[in-house]
Amino acid sequence: MTINVFPRDAHAEGFTTVAYKTDGTGIVTGGQDSMLRIYNALPSQRKAEPKTIDDHSEAVLTIATHKVNFATAGEDGSVLIFRTSNNEFEKFLVRSTVPVRCLSFNSNGTRIAVATDEDVIRVVLVRDISKVVTLYGHTTLVKSVSFSPTSDHLISTDCGGDVKIWDMNHTSGAPHCIKTLSGAVNKCASDADVMNTVAWSPDGAYFCFAGKDHEICVYSSKDWTQKYALEFGHFNDIITMAWSPNGSYICSVSKDRQVLIWDTTKKSTVAKYENTVGVTGVSWHPKENELALTDQNGRLLIWFEPLDLSSMQHPAQRASNDMDDLEKLFEEDGTQASFIKRDSILDDAAEDDDEGDDVEDEEGEDLDDGEDVDMMSDMGDFVIDDDGAGYAEEARRRRRDRQQQQRQGRGSTRVIQRGPQFTIIEQKRFQPGATAFRVMDTANPSVPVEGERRYMAFNMFGVVYTIYQGTHSIVNVEFHDQAHNRNFHFTDYYHYTMASVSQDGAVFAVEGGKPKKKEKPAGEEEEEKDGDDDEKNDEQGSGVTSSVLYYRPLINWANNAEWTVHLPEGENVVSVAINEGSVVAVTSAGYVRMFTISGLQNHIFRLDNVVATAAHGTLVLFVYKGGGSGLNGEQNLEFMLMDTGTQDIVQKGNLPLQKNSQLTWIGFSEASQALMYDSQHVLSILHRQRRPGQSYWVPVFDGKATAKSLERQEKYWPVGMLRDRLMCLVVRGNNESPYFPRPPVDDMELRMPVVDLETEAGQLEESHMRMRLISMHDQGEAEATHMEQEYQELLREADQEMDKTLLRLIQIGCRADKEQRILDLAFALHLERSVDAAIKIVTHFKMTGTAEKLIQIKEEKFMSSQDMVFSKRSMDLDMDESMESSKRVRY
Repeated sequence: MTINVFPRDAHAEGFTTVAYKTDGTGIVTGGQDSMLRIYNALPSQRKAEPKTIDDHSEAVLTIATHKVNFATAGEDGSVLIFRTSNNEFEKFLVRSTVPVRCLSFNSNGTRIAVATDEDVIRVVLVRDISKVVTLYGHTTLVKSVSFSPTSDHLISTDCGGDVKIWDMNHTSGAPHCIKTLSGAVNKCASDADVMNTVAWSPDGAYFCFAGKDHEICVYSSKDWTQKYALEFGHFNDIITMAWSPNGSYICSVSKDRQVLIWDTTKKSTVAKYENTVGVTGVSWHPKENELALTDQNGRLLIWFEPLDLSSMQHPAQRASNDMDDLEKLFEEDGTQASFIKRDSILDDAAEDDDEGDDVEDEEGEDLDDGEDVDMMSDMGDFVIDDDGAGYAEEARRRRRDRQQQQRQGRGSTRVIQRGPQFTIIEQKRFQPGATAFRVMDTANPSVPVEGERRYMAFNMFGVVYTIYQGTHSIVNVEFHDQAHNRNFHFTDYYHYTMASVSQDGAVFAVEGGKPKKKEKPAGEEEEEKDGDDDEKNDEQGSGVTSSVLYYRPLINWANNAEWTVHLPEGENVVSVAINEGSVVAVTSAGYVRMFTISGLQNHIFRLDNVVATAAHGTLVLFVYKGGGSGLNGEQNLEFMLMDTGTQDIVQKGNLPLQKNSQLTWIGFSEASQALMYDSQHVLSILHRQRRPGQSYWVPVFDGKATAKSLERQEKYWPVGMLRDRLMCLVVRGNNESPYFPRPPVDDMELRMPVVDLETEAGQLEESHMRMRLISMHDQGEAEATHMEQEYQELLREADQEMDKTLLRLIQIGCRADKEQRILDLAFALHLERSVDAAIKIVTHFKMTGTAEKLIQIKEEKFMSSQDMVFSKRSMDLDMDESMESSKRVRY
């Protein structure tokens, strides 16, 4: 077989590293010249000049890639985060005074493990760089780190030859070393080219590293024992290795200048390339039969077609994997004829239908409230790049009576209705994202002890928490994305009781009757210069009895843009919210007062008995108590969704809750979809919210079922939702809300509570239903905001993903010989070529009559108008409509 290697000069001579982007569109390299270069990996752009990034000041030693970000680090000790989509610098993650040797993302990209020239490992939260977990146990400098594909485990190696396995979800609440393989790898200097790499198989069942005798040791992650070794290939130290995307091959490079590809089934080499100098980096293309290599001359080497596919399996495709062929259907330059490459693949899939393609995202480790894990101490030479002025954590205080109500205008729990099988507990008013003080003063139970803290707001933008200091409080505002805003804090003499934060501003409020600002003792200085904002928060005189609303901007487009409003005496703010254009304050007088972000009063209306308020984009969601009481154990709550820009009511209706349950949180998704979460731990989305009178709440996440499936005793405290994932804090033990130190924000996979989720068909049906709901919401937002052009690509991709799922269901229907189900599914397809693919599938299964009916479906759906797919795409196509339509072609 001819070896086809294409070399390109990339960097200065010396150690050079390489990694493909996770979508295969680009190659990232780093070298001794301190430069990063990003090459276009598309076939038509192979010879294009790379983009050069010079943000590092010394040699680049490691690159880690993920779907959203890629990270780089090296001898200057800086870990830099870039956006994968546009290669733009996003932020400094951390700075170290010693070189960084290795980086590893966890499976969902929320954390990075960092190995420096120290004997500890740091795991840093990407969205909040102040959150760091330090792993102790190595006795020599750490050389490499690698998260498992599920993020349950982290494996590390050191210069002394030890391999350590860490349980990142240990029952203690903190990561724990569960096994040490002493002397398993060669000893080496910290700056040696030998990387002591640990490579995981894509399914996480195995991992491998270079042993002492130039062999590759393959271990099982089930019992952490060695299963076999790949031997007699290299005759010098192995520098690094990588597992192929399908798990069938391992590519290793060595000081002997050889690049070897091993078949893990045959346990022998199947391809070899010998370079003129030592190869130092290797990365598999995530989708193609291709390898990227870098060498000591600073060159990038692309090895095209390293495997002979006439006799070997494709390195990026699993055997008997239907999805591999479905992916080909949606390639930009692909043809419909490429949908089924081999006739045998469907037969193979019919025999083995249970193999999954996706590994569920790991939520990451969380710190139990009962475990005193210091995330900020013992940092050594590792410097957090945090410009916020934080405060040292108080000593862990003893647990006291947690039933005390915080001073926030919340009424005590009250039974309002009883029945033979139910008890209705009155719905409490709450501020979304807020928690209560846990430790109250025994002498005065209405106030917390000094030094006690609680969260006032916690959402997808950031967190606001307050520390009670007796005569004043310290309010801290911290952001998940500090590239957009910097953390800040200020001295609060009002003891604000509620807050809300958005991307561009924060609003604070307190009820009336609170003490006036105190004079500072002589000689006492403010905490920070820009924190002395409170002279505008007070009035002259001996006391303050009015309720205060205070807005602070987070953008710098205007000076002195903060403002304060004092409400009429006797009228208190009871709930606040802020979106991109408005500040909303609900008061005890039954008023909803709206202000622009400049402080201009622009609307007021009446709405009594408001329970909670949340805002996002231009929308605000109110939940309030309806007239009368509920029946049979049900709360009588209603909701109203309003556009603060137009002041139009977008949607109104009843808020459905399960019997004997309460509303615990409301909020919005990243795409402005209204959300609610109840005491039964069910998250629901407001479907068709832009269609007045047609909306309803759809459950998309069951917290109890999720915890049970993970075999964990934990609860989920929502803060928002991405397109298809719940953003939340994990709360363990008997706690109902998060505490301090601040836990990281995790993301949980959404899953609708449909039946038969244990079967492949049930999982695919759930996936399609969920994707369809999200796509319909995107279409509604595009029309409402007149942004159809901006949403076009997103909607096209959604159609493709839904059709892939439907085609897999059609394959299952063919195996079960269920013609009517096949017709129902075919009517739900969005693309004409998808119907062509469905015809090929049923033809393969010799269902000639069904194929003829699918041709009729194609003519009915697409032949009348070729541009119907996108320009007149109907977003309210329901499965019941598809079923009715399919009956027309049953016979």
